Amino acid sequence: MNGFELRREKKKKDILQAALQLFSMHGIKNVSIAEIAEKANVSQVSIYNFFESKENLARQAFFKMMDDIMSHLDELVESDLSFREKVTQMRSVSIESGNHFNDIFNQIDFIKDPQILKFLDEYGKNRSIPLFMKLIEQGKREGSLDKNISSESVLIYINAISKALQSNLSKKVRGDLGDLFFYGLFGSSD
Repeated sequence: MNGFELRREKKKKDILQAALQLFSMHGIKNVSIAEIAEKANVSQVSIYNFFESKENLARQAFFKMMDDIMSHLDELVESDLSFREKVTQMRSVSIESGNHFNDIFNQIDFIKDPQILKFLDEYGKNRSIPLFMKLIEQGKREGSLDKNISSESVLIYINAISKALQSNLSKKVRGDLGDLFFYGLFGSSD
């Protein structure tokens, strides 16, 4: 990339970061383009040039947040930790990011947005499922997961919990579902 392209990408990244910070503090509906522009140290015109609308900016912020979470999970799955250690850390990441996501994005009906639905479908097929398949296979190799339960069955179970977590839940219920999912595989949280 040349200097112009680098500055342009940095500006776009700064806008997304500012938007995520403000959305997490005040909610999407309570943040204006002017506030995002001020925090990102750019003009409002720049935001509209990059994102066209506040709704599209929120959508792109969602995509970025999902990519950041998945990158963290990719690193975790590729680490040398045991299956149980990975699952314990993934539980923490999932609950924390789920609560953060809930706080920011539940104000807009993202789940009905066709672009979000398409993104989530492709994301599941191309990133989430391969990641979980790798983790499931490690769990079977280490004896933490029953080798007689098919990987497909485990994925269906994961998908069912994921669908439940997409609804508007309290932090307590979200945490309880996380415990049921992660520790239910082992029979206890010890």
